[in-house]
Amino acid sequence: MSEQISLVDAQTVIKPGMPLLIETESKSGEKTVLKSTVHETYFDKGVLKIAMPSLKGRFVPLPRGDFVYVTALSDKVVFGFSSRVLDYGRDESNFLIMYITVPSSVKRIQRRRYVRIPLVLNGTYNLPGDDKEYRFVTRDFSAGGMLMCTNKILEVGQPIFVNLDLENIKFYQQKAQIVRTIGKNESTGYYEYGVQFLEIPPELERALVVFVFQQELKMRKTPYREEA
Repeated sequence: MSEQISLVDAQTVIKPGMPLLIETESKSGEKTVLKSTVHETYFDKGVLKIAMPSLKGRFVPLPRGDFVYVTALSDKVVFGFSSRVLDYGRDESNFLIMYITVPSSVKRIQRRRYVRIPLVLNGTYNLPGDDKEYRFVTRDFSAGGMLMCTNKILEVGQPIFVNLDLENIKFYQQKAQIVRTIGKNESTGYYEYGVQFLEIPPELERALVVFVFQQELKMRKTPYREEA
């Protein structure tokens, strides 16, 4: 996957409401990726107010002084920077929040429209006018589609409805279409197809981009901060 990296003014690109991934590393070298969002920006002080980071729906307050790597997501572009935890608690509206540092310049990483990663997921699909559920397994996945393996012969252009569980994201009867046929994999006996998701709502699309990026971070053998 090709990426173009450049430095940009943080004040022009980091905005309230942006999804964040907060990467931490323990003393033993174990990395954890948490979710958050930008609440408010104080660039004159070099500070961001963000939602309390969470992991699988559980809030995770990080110790003051901890160093983290932050990734802010915005469509085809992501922004990365090293940061430090300043404080955490509740704000005047009683929201759980955290304050972290932000540099004057951040790394801008131009990416493909949809990053595709190798990922094995189990799901089912239906065909129009057919209530029967057929099983499939993915070989790769992106916010725009997937490579699907199934024992049923399908045709390019054929619509399907996908049911899939992605941790906190659930597809139910998501409209999709076969856009490519790869053929039968002789080692597994399954037919392989390229699938494109159709009519994805913007909120779901953003959630899928975050999900894929999280999975990509987990699969990297070296810390993301070194690669970016």
